[in-house]
Amino acid sequence: MRKNLLMVLCTLALMLGLTACGSKADETIGGLPVSNYETMLKNTMSQLEQIDDLTADSYITQAESSDDQVSAGLFADWKECYSLKGDFVDYYDNNAVVGGVNIGSFNIGGIKAFDVAKSGKTITATLIGHYSKRDLKLTVVFNANDMKSGATAINIEPVYSLGETMAKAGLNTVMGILIVFAMLVVMSGIIKSFELISKVQNSAKAKEEAVAQAPVAAVSAPVKNETDDLQLVAVIAAAIAASTGASTDSFVVRSIKKRR
Repeated sequence: MRKNLLMVLCTLALMLGLTACGSKADETIGGLPVSNYETMLKNTMSQLEQIDDLTADSYITQAESSDDQVSAGLFADWKECYSLKGDFVDYYDNNAVVGGVNIGSFNIGGIKAFDVAKSGKTITATLIGHYSKRDLKLTVVFNANDMKSGATAINIEPVYSLGETMAKAGLNTVMGILIVFAMLVVMSGIIKSFELISKVQNSAKAKEEAVAQAPVAAVSAPVKNETDDLQLVAVIAAAIAASTGASTDSFVVRSIKKRR
């Protein structure tokens, strides 16, 4: 197992050893002929063909234990693509024309069959593998200033047609709209709940005020009766003073008993 893993990783070193194999007219990118990149990608894909989805887990574990995240990511991608690809057929010929379309320029997904491009300090090489169910795209990224260190990233992914890509984009758009609509409904519900909470609080406050005012009314009633009694006492005292000729200051009315 470890030997096969090393073979996959050594494909990166293979491109460095083939610098003398390209023709003089071969274009050079990053100090290497373009044909070397193509050979390296084809060898990498061939090595992956020897790994099935069941044994991919052991390769992932071994790569992670060696702190080789580049290989671990590649094996994880390969495991996801394994059930989609079908059987390997061949690599597209850069000069072949199928259905009036130059395969060397465009594949079913609008991707070049093989391409190497340099952007700043990054060199990206891509290769389309032709499979019976779905083509796969292998991408390898290099640091142009440090080619000897090997690839900085490798991944393999399914190739989707323009119609499939548009369908996915449409589905994502619909999902986005539904999520926004759902969030608006939730926010409306929260705002409505605040209004209900405010009404409940106002109702409770009104009940508390009504309960607080009731004892006040009950206490005020005896005050009125007490005032009437004082007036009655004053009238009686005045009547006694008038009948006896004494001053109202000379006696005190302490109690009044009513007889029926």
